[in-house]
Amino acid sequence: MKSPFVPFKPVTPPGGGSGASSDDREAVAGPAAGPEVRLWLRLGTVHALLDSHLRARLRQEHAVTSARYHAMSLLDTCRDGMTMGEMSRRLMVSNGNITALVERLVRDGMATRTPLANDRRTHVVRLTPAGREAVQVMERSHADWLAAAMGALGQDEVTALLALLDRLKRSVRQGIDGWSAGEQENAPS
Repeated sequence: MKSPFVPFKPVTPPGGGSGASSDDREAVAGPAAGPEVRLWLRLGTVHALLDSHLRARLRQEHAVTSARYHAMSLLDTCRDGMTMGEMSRRLMVSNGNITALVERLVRDGMATRTPLANDRRTHVVRLTPAGREAVQVMERSHADWLAAAMGALGQDEVTALLALLDRLKRSVRQGIDGWSAGEQENAPS
């Protein structure tokens, strides 16, 4: 069932200016944008704001790129290691990007890369103890930064928002079901 049209109210940027702030995608949508479009734009804006902030903090406080952090964090979840192909799929980046990233991790003593005994072309990547320790420090910082950024929300609001976003994710999956099997196979979980 379609939601009733809700009149668009432009978002006033901080400082009371009349135009849309450069990071507010919703405000530039126009008065004809329906609630679904505004929700999609708002989710994108929140993601862009947080992503930009987290990238800057990782760079400033830990001297790492977001890609390196995400690769190390992924490897931290898999104690037995992971093939470079699996890393590429899970991080949704090219094999070439993973190869270069893993080479730097190995060079810096953060990871090892070992060929499989039955297929020397395939390598398993594992964090070293130093890599595991480094990423766990970064993960604590990352969680603290997110908590601070979302600090205006109470725990009940965060829980309610998570429940709504879970329903939204299921609704989107149901709404796109059958549209393109190839696209869905590559979609993040």
